[in-house]
This record gives sequence, structure tokens and C-alpha cells, in this order.
Amino acid sequence: MKIKKAHLSLLLIVFFQSSVFLSVNAQITKSQDGILLKVGNQQIRLSTVNNGAFCISLNDSATPSKIKSVFIDASKHKHIPYTVIAATPLYGIKTSYGKLLVNTTTQLWSLYDAAGQVLIRDGSYATTATSIQISYTAKGLLYGSGNKTSKDLEKNQGDASAGNGVSDIPYYWDNTGYCALGISANDNSPSSWKRSTKDGTLTWNFSGKAANLYLWAAKTLYNALAGYTSLTGKPKLPPRWAFGYLQSRWGWEDSAYISNVLHKFRADKLPVDAFIFDFEWFTKTPDYSLGKNGKAGYTDFMFNPKLFPHPAKQLAELHSQGVKFIGIRKPRLGNAAMLDTAREKDWLISPNSDSRDLNFSIPGLQNWYEAKNRPLIKAGVDAWWDDEGESYYTCYYWWNKTQRDLLASARPGYRHFAINRSFSPGNQRLGYCTWSGDIPSTWSSLANVPRDLLNFSLAGMYYGACDIGGFQGTPTKEMLVRWFQAGVFLPIMRAHSTFEVLPRFPYLWGKDGEAAIRKALDLRYQLLPFIYSLGHEAYRTGAPIMRPLVMEFPKDTAVSNMTDEWLLGKGVLAAPILDSGGRRTIYFPDDTWYDYFTGDVIKGPKTISVDKTLSQIPMYVRAGTILPIGPVIQYSEQISETPLEIRIYPGKNGSFKMFEDDGTSYNYMKGKTRVTSYIWNDQSQTLSWKVSDNYSDKHTYKTIKVLLGKREKLAKLGKEGSISFK
Repeated sequence: MKIKKAHLSLLLIVFFQSSVFLSVNAQITKSQDGILLKVGNQQIRLSTVNNGAFCISLNDSATPSKIKSVFIDASKHKHIPYTVIAATPLYGIKTSYGKLLVNTTTQLWSLYDAAGQVLIRDGSYATTATSIQISYTAKGLLYGSGNKTSKDLEKNQGDASAGNGVSDIPYYWDNTGYCALGISANDNSPSSWKRSTKDGTLTWNFSGKAANLYLWAAKTLYNALAGYTSLTGKPKLPPRWAFGYLQSRWGWEDSAYISNVLHKFRADKLPVDAFIFDFEWFTKTPDYSLGKNGKAGYTDFMFNPKLFPHPAKQLAELHSQGVKFIGIRKPRLGNAAMLDTAREKDWLISPNSDSRDLNFSIPGLQNWYEAKNRPLIKAGVDAWWDDEGESYYTCYYWWNKTQRDLLASARPGYRHFAINRSFSPGNQRLGYCTWSGDIPSTWSSLANVPRDLLNFSLAGMYYGACDIGGFQGTPTKEMLVRWFQAGVFLPIMRAHSTFEVLPRFPYLWGKDGEAAIRKALDLRYQLLPFIYSLGHEAYRTGAPIMRPLVMEFPKDTAVSNMTDEWLLGKGVLAAPILDSGGRRTIYFPDDTWYDYFTGDVIKGPKTISVDKTLSQIPMYVRAGTILPIGPVIQYSEQISETPLEIRIYPGKNGSFKMFEDDGTSYNYMKGKTRVTSYIWNDQSQTLSWKVSDNYSDKHTYKTIKVLLGKREKLAKLGKEGSISFK
């Protein structure tokens, strides 16, 4: 698509003398972030976005503009320099990262990258009285839209809806080199897309009279997620303790029962960082049998005295032993008088139905809800478990925002953390976890866990979890152990079960079961320095903690849809046993890999078969990896004088940034972190490091033990240093 330079220069000179330029085919109005084109009776706005994206805006009844949406992070807004292209019949905008053009004769649009390569050619748009469609040909493999429509990594549609442990978002990455995110006029009626399997035509559908389609060039999934998080918001870190093991159940019996469980965990050396409580912590009976008017005297915002007769004292005792309190919340009310108040003030999402669900987007309700929960925070509640909030797409966003705002005022500076049953774009800005729902205790459910959570990662939900052991039913001992072993390599490690079944307390599953689970928990805690640093990397770059192999090996067709093994960061390969019998095959992409436990070397690409005993965990490390390994501790805040192990896996140069901070505040966002940058030079067999020490406390490591195979050397960290193994 060549444009004569003299013609273009003349048009640009005329344009910049006025904010409105007229041509035979179009009228162009310039604004700070783009241009408005009027072609016949149709208007289309082309604009720039601060993350290196473009936005196409359409409106059937008003001037097109960017739609205000909770999916978009408005806090980082800035204007991007652009120039106008006006070479009849082509009009558009050009930036340092590409260009977006409209042909005013055909009314088709095209997207180009910075090198001038076409990413989308001849896209079309159409409006009706009730919806807008945008269509174009999508030729590549598509990733990133969630796990609701399909649990496969590769996608052909996304319906942007939420359910029990599932969510689709209006977004995808095309491996031909670009991303798309659709925003409709109403966040609770989000856009959807579908690609024809016949001719590759992809069509976006936007309900209502307005539409925004954000587009940006992205050669890799790393580029895609960096752009997505720049647009929708960075994933804030949960508190450090949330990276440890979280023990949940429905059916905690009374205060003595809680004390006995805590004693057993600590006596048996079973690491744990939080107990999670279901209905029984705040009410004597669940609310499922209540009608739309609720029940007089039902307690929504109190501690159940059977479990917590002295809540502040009891929670302080839990805290003294390194255990946090997480309580379940429901998006509705059960108390009749409170429901009357909610209806009088129009605070229900569906006031004309039997639903008791609250509309958390209403400021008056937010203030009331904060006031009701404030005494619970003051008593020592550390985090929330938000359940069953799928009655509208943005419920979890507004619910979490209300809880975060409460925490900010009641306990200033403390990181918000909540476990939720679904998500929508932008929720990662809040310190947010999603678990994969109320799944049954079956091997197929275990196999689906990585499918769900890898899709979460590619959809910007970086803190995924599951009900280890399954929520419904009783797993076999073997199944539960294998589930715990898989849980070692998930962003958040949590077990849960319903009240009718045997709790997932490790000591209830026989001596060999307990020993195998303890081994898995010990490994999880040893990996905390590594996993927590990956959380910082996610915040800084958009790279998820838990990654499908296709992120690192995009040209390997064997891994394009692989979900039964995955990576932590770039270098740790998790291949847990996901079926009975202890046997499985493991595929190693083209690189050198080390068995973490034996040191055996595997040269990829290669598939091997393994046969593991109950306590053995298939875990491998990629050549060039620098892996920090912490001591075995019983909770994440426990102080240990044991040196930090730095394990080197030779064969290539490598680097790793290890992050340390206070673990509870948002000061890391202000640079209050201790970053140790490790570099391995494979040729000289030398590890060097530099410490950026903007933070230090009793938890920061002072000494390291560097391991290269069976050789090891000790060193003080200081500000910088090096160790040679030659």
C-alpha cells in the first residue's frame, strides 16, 4: 500500500493548520489521542492508547469515543504522539508501534505493526439498532480468552461470561502477531467473539450502540500479556503468606476442634499459613433454604460463638502460630431486616426476582457493607473467600473493590487478598485469586486443574487455585497425594472439601499418605523464594507464574495445546502424576533438562516414561536456570538462619532476579524491595550477583550456599560478589 510522499506531505500540512480536514471522501477531526473519521453517514474514531495499542471506536447514535469500563486501568492514562495519514482513500494514524488505516471508499480497515507488516487486513464493521459487529480474517492459533467455552489452550470463540470456576474474557492473542480486546457499552453485557472454522472469519459482537476494539502488535505471548496488563492493570501481589499452604474445609465444628487441628499441624511438622472457614464461622446454618425475604435473626456479619466465643483473642492466637484467618463471604444477605433495608434503597441486583444478591457497584451499598465488615477486620480477619458471585459479570470486581477499600481504611497499607470463584478483565489490579470451582473428587477433575489454571494465566488471572482433593466426594489416598503434589506447582496452594466427607487434613490419610503430603508441602515452602519472585516478575512484566510450555517453545507443535505439564517461570518443568498407578509419559522440548531430585540429564526433544512411588514428584529444571531454594519452614513468616540455596543448572548462561520485601504492604510498588540479580556465566563457571538494597529486615537472606551439581560453596551476600567453580 504505497503513498506518494509529496501528496501525503501536502495533506499533512493542510491538516495541521486546522483541527478539521475535509476531503472528497471523508471529514477528519483531530483530537489529543486520535482522529474521528466521518465517511458518508458513518463515524469511526481511531485513537492511541498508552500501552502501545490502538482503539477503534464505533457508535450508532452518538460520536464514537472510548468507553469508560472497569476492565481498563484508567490510572496510567497518557497521550501517545501520532501522525495523521491522509492519502485518499486511505486515512488513519501512525505511531512508533504501528498504524491503523481506514479505506473510505471500501469502508474497510487494516492494522500494521511498526515494521509495516499487515496484521489484520480489510476488517469490516456494521451497526444495527441493538448491536455492533466487527469482522476480519484471523489466520493464526488463538489463545487467552479463558476456560469457560473451552478448556483447551487453543480457542475459536470466547463468550465473555462467568460461572462456577470458569470465566471467558473478551480478549485473545493471535500467534500471527497481535492481540484484541473488546469493550461494550455495558460491562455486564460484555462483547463476545467467534471464528468460523470454514473460512477463518472472526466476528466480534457488541450489544448496545457503542463498541471499542483495542488492538496491539504482539509477536509472543509475553508481548501479549505485557500489553494486556498495561491496558487492564498490573497484577498486584497477594501477601507473602498467601503463597504458602492454605487449609480449607466446610465443617469446622467448634473452638476446640480448631485448636486441635492447629496443634496437630504444628506437632506433625505440616507447614500451613492459613485456615479457611466456610459458613460455620459466621452463622449456625447455611442460607440455601431461605426465601427471598430471608430470616429474622439470621447473622450475616458476626462470628459464630460456637467456633469463636472470643474472636479477637482466638485470631491473635492463630496469628501467633503463623496461621491467618480467611472467612467465606456470600454476595447476598440472609437477615430479613437487612434485606428490607437493601430493597428500600434499591441495593439488589435483581430486585423484582427471588434473588438476594447485592449490587456492589452502588456507592451507598459499598459504604454500608464496609461498615458491617469493619468490626470483623478489626478482630483480625486477614482475607476473604468470595463465593457464588456470578449473578452479574462484574460482581467480583465491585465486591473486591469494596473489600479492598475497607481494608485500606481499617488496616492502612495491608495487601488485599481474596479467593474468588470467577473473574473478569482488570480484577488482577486488586490482589485477586480465582479457584477452579466446586469440582468433584475424580482423576479427571485433577487433570482439568492445570487446563483451567493455564487458561487463567493466559487470560491475565495470575493467581489460580483449586480445591485440592476435590470439593465433592472422597478421593482415594493416592489421588489426594497426587493432587497435593500438583498443588506444589500452582500459584496458590489450597485444599478444601464439603462437610460430608473426610477433611483434607494430611494427618487423616494414613502414615504413608501424611509422609508423602508432608514431602510435597516441604517442597512448596522451599520453592517460596522462587515463586514469590515470580509474583514480582508478573507485576513488573505481565509474565505469569504458571506458564504453558507454548510460551517458551512457540514453534514446537507438540506443546501448542499441552496442559498436563507446565512451567514455573522459564525454567522449572512440572509434570505431576495426574492419574492412578504412578505412571505417565513426559515430553521435554528442545533443550537440556535436569531431574531436580536425582540430577539426571535429559536432552530434548524427547519423551520418556516414568513410574513414580507415592511420595515421588516428577520435577525438572532447564539448563541455564538459577533456582533459589529456601529452608523447610512451618509457615512463610518463620525466621530461619539457614542459608539460601542457589542451585545452578549448567549448560547455558542464565540470570534470575530474586525479590524480597516486607510481604504485607504495597511498599514494593514504591521500590521498597531488595533485588538480588544473579548471573551465571557458563563458560567461566562463575556465579556473580549484585544487590539493590532498598529494603532489609530480619527475613532477608544474608548468606547463600551455591550448589553446582554435588559441589557447593558458601558466601556472604553483601552488595555484590561472585563464586567460581573452575
